[in-house]
Amino acid sequence: MHREAREYDRDAPFLVLRTRNDWHGTRMGVLAEMALMAARTRADVLLAGHLNALPPLFAATPPPPKAVMVYGSELWARRTRLLTRLLGRRVDRAMAISRFTAREAARAGVRPNRIVVTPCGATEPGAPERALQTVEALGLVRDGRAVPFFLTVSRLDEPHKGHDVFLRALPALRERHPDLEYVIAGQGALESELSLLADRLGVGQAVRMLGSIDEATKGALLSACRAFVMVSRESRVPALFEGFGIAYLEAALAGRPSLAGASGGVADAVVHEETGLLVDPLSVSAITAAAMRLLDDPQLADSLGERARVRAQRDFTWDAAIGRMERCLESMLP
Repeated sequence: MHREAREYDRDAPFLVLRTRNDWHGTRMGVLAEMALMAARTRADVLLAGHLNALPPLFAATPPPPKAVMVYGSELWARRTRLLTRLLGRRVDRAMAISRFTAREAARAGVRPNRIVVTPCGATEPGAPERALQTVEALGLVRDGRAVPFFLTVSRLDEPHKGHDVFLRALPALRERHPDLEYVIAGQGALESELSLLADRLGVGQAVRMLGSIDEATKGALLSACRAFVMVSRESRVPALFEGFGIAYLEAALAGRPSLAGASGGVADAVVHEETGLLVDPLSVSAITAAAMRLLDDPQLADSLGERARVRAQRDFTWDAAIGRMERCLESMLP
């Protein structure tokens, strides 16, 4: 166990029991330990944080009410389809992180009247005092001002995130705005593929691949970008889509709009023409047109970003998200 975990367990206002086996090493061992804990613990309510962790909850006797968190992509994965059908109708609550995920859970076999939409929250990015200096150190400041740039922050091992499609929009955007840059933060196997694509498109010099960044750098980039971009699409094989989109909320809390793919649960995180722009994630022309609006009209980007901030601070902090979960679990108590 990591030292940080021990410190958390010691200071938590509740008892924490951890399995000795590691999920990535011995999954059956973890599930067996969880079943034993469920059987020994006289819990008022049992909550599985993921569909894969649901089976041990049925070892508890007497059986308390059971809830499961539903994120989305696991509902499309072949390995969990049977599990969803077998156990989905036996849970008392399924907490879906978006309306889209709720609909998919119902299609997968969860009783619709037991599904509750409980969106995630996000942490407001830090506002470092030296934000401009941080961005300047990355070569994104000229004549004392940040150059116009779009930003994507995500893992680079999930092809549905849409980096490739936005790269194809970049040449047309650069024709009208030659100082435009595209900043990609994150690590993964797709990094070299995206770099090669940028070079083939003739925009390699305008694409900055930063790799992994710390929270302060992320906060500085979010506050300075024209917009956060993640034009995610849906993929059945492999089963990938945005169940919700916490990254869009982080951008909103930094006061910036999002240019997002109209797919999955993204519409719960980004409201079209209010907190950002939703586009067909497979249409280069639609993405180009939306990005051009934000480039041609900085006031539009700022207005969308401010409305995004107000909405996120009101509805999508972690305190708000935890409150939704608590009310859902309390509704299960006798």
